[in-house]
Amino acid sequence: MTQGEPPHPFTITAPRVSVIIPAYNRETLVARAIDSVLAQTYQDFELIVVDDASKDGTRTVLERYRDHPKVRLILSDVNRGGSGARNLGIEAATGDLIAFQDSDDVWLAHKLAEQVAALDANPTAGLCYCGALFSEGTRSYYIPEAVFERLDGDMSKEMLRRNTTSTQTLLVRREVLAKSGPFDVTLKRFQDWDLMIRIAQLAPLVFLPEPMVVIFATPGNISSFVVNDAISRAQILEKYQDLFNSVPEHGARNHYITGRVWQKLGEHAKARPHLARALAYKRDLRSTWWMLRARLG
Repeated sequence: MTQGEPPHPFTITAPRVSVIIPAYNRETLVARAIDSVLAQTYQDFELIVVDDASKDGTRTVLERYRDHPKVRLILSDVNRGGSGARNLGIEAATGDLIAFQDSDDVWLAHKLAEQVAALDANPTAGLCYCGALFSEGTRSYYIPEAVFERLDGDMSKEMLRRNTTSTQTLLVRREVLAKSGPFDVTLKRFQDWDLMIRIAQLAPLVFLPEPMVVIFATPGNISSFVVNDAISRAQILEKYQDLFNSVPEHGARNHYITGRVWQKLGEHAKARPHLARALAYKRDLRSTWWMLRARLG
C-alpha cells in the first residue's frame, strides 16, 4: 500500500481485549456468564470459550454462539482443569489486554469499560482488578476483605498476606502476563493468588472498589476443599520462600494456617513443620500452644 492510500476495506485488526471463559459441565450456567460478557458497554473484545472436555450438554449450549462475531469456541478433548483451560485460551488470545470470566458468574455491564479506562490512565500498571460480591445462598459479602494495608500501587509485599481477589475481576496486560508466566496447573487452589503474587513483583496494580462481578458459590466436596487448601498453600509457601522470608509476618500467618488445617484433619505430622516455621518467623503464645498440641498428637 502506497503512502496516503486508504486502508484495504477488508483489513482486520485484533480486538483490544481478549476475554477467556473456561467451562466444564456448566450446561445450566454457562450461557448466563457468556451473555454478561456480550452485554458489556465496551465492545472492542473477543470472547474465547474453552470447553474443557465437558461430559454434559455444555457443548450443545456453546454451539448456539458459534456464529456470533465476537465468540471463538475451543473444544478440548482433554480435561486440563480450570488453569489449563485458561492457559489454552491465553495461547489463542490476540488482544493486548486479557480478562477472565468463570462459567458460573456474572459481570456487570460496565466492567470492561471501567477497567480499560483505568489501565489507560495508569500506563505503568500491569493489572486492574475490581471489587466483587460473593453470593452464597441467601448471603453475600464483598471482596476484597478489609484486612489489607493497601489494595493498589506496589503490592509486591502486601500480596503475600493473602489473596485480594478472584480471577473473574482481573484485566491484565498481555506483555505483563508473558513475563509473569501463565496459571500454575499444579495448584488445586489459589491459582489466582499465585498469579497475583507474580504480577505484583513486576508492576503496580490498579484497584477499582466498585463491585462489578458477582461470584456465585458452587457446591463442592468440603473435605477435598480443605485438603487442597493445605496442600496448595504449602506449595505457594515453598515456591515463594524468599519472598515470604522478606515479610516474616506474612510467612508466619500462612504457615500457621497450613499447620492448623492439617491439625484439624488429624494430620499432626504434616502440621508440625508448618507450625515450627510459623514460630521461627514470629514467636507468639498462640503459635506456641498449637505447636505443643501438634507435638503431643
